Amino acid sequence: MDEKQIIKWLISHCVCKSKKVKIGIGDDAAVIHYNSNFYLLLTTDVVVENVHFKTRYATYRQVGRKALAVNISDIAAMGGRPLWALVSLGMQEKKANVYREIYNGILEMAEMFNIDIVGGNLSRSETFFVDIFLLGIVEKENLILRSTAKPKDIIFVTGTLGGAQKNKQFRFIPRVKEAREIIKRVKPSAMIDLSDGLASDARKLAEASGCGFEINAEKIPFSHDANKNKISSAFYDGEDYELLFTVSPEFASLVPGKIGDVPVTNIGRITKQKKFVLKYPDGRKTTIGKEKFKHFS
Repeated sequence: MDEKQIIKWLISHCVCKSKKVKIGIGDDAAVIHYNSNFYLLLTTDVVVENVHFKTRYATYRQVGRKALAVNISDIAAMGGRPLWALVSLGMQEKKANVYREIYNGILEMAEMFNIDIVGGNLSRSETFFVDIFLLGIVEKENLILRSTAKPKDIIFVTGTLGGAQKNKQFRFIPRVKEAREIIKRVKPSAMIDLSDGLASDARKLAEASGCGFEINAEKIPFSHDANKNKISSAFYDGEDYELLFTVSPEFASLVPGKIGDVPVTNIGRITKQKKFVLKYPDGRKTTIGKEKFKHFS
């Protein structure tokens, strides 16, 4: 079974009984009714040695920073603000003293986004990992899901894409501020963060919405670190942690071209046909294949 099949099984078996659960498994974060004005956002992510990082290429501080940042990115993709985190560490006994460096990275991100670390767990483990549960909040009118895009909606991305493994994966700043600013200007019809690559995550949003997409090759904003085959790099490298969002055509002109120093780029459109297409300037079209990286392959 691949990750998609496992998630499908989980959705069918983990049926939420509480009426307070608005969204369970299947989006960037779970959504829980909090009060008349706000939803709670719950997300968790784990970074595992030799899967998400190699310690010979990254410091423990960078690993800690990334561990919290990837969770903050999930909250951003729902339109929310992060508030409280629980941190679980698994370490080999001989490496137990590195917890200070890990936490220094976690606390760097926590201070940047005004997050309180309120608890967690420590465990001996032959595989080093950092697992974080993050709770955030979002105004009910600002909640954005990945499952609500519509045909003809325009697709936008923040920042630049490709080659994030070289530097960006340990240095990126989650797009909380940018998401909030976009929502203030024009509410997206759907949104997702780009963790696994443009091909995989655009497909997740389109499939969740019962649609397809067409992306214009010449409009993709490539990073300076993108590999020689820039299109492949943007589609399959992953680790960008930018936002991909959709906007109704009638409101697309309200999307700013830049927020601070972060560019916002129109790269394509949502289609009624459930196909995933890359369109070239000369009119040629090709089908975008599935992601290269899979958790369980």
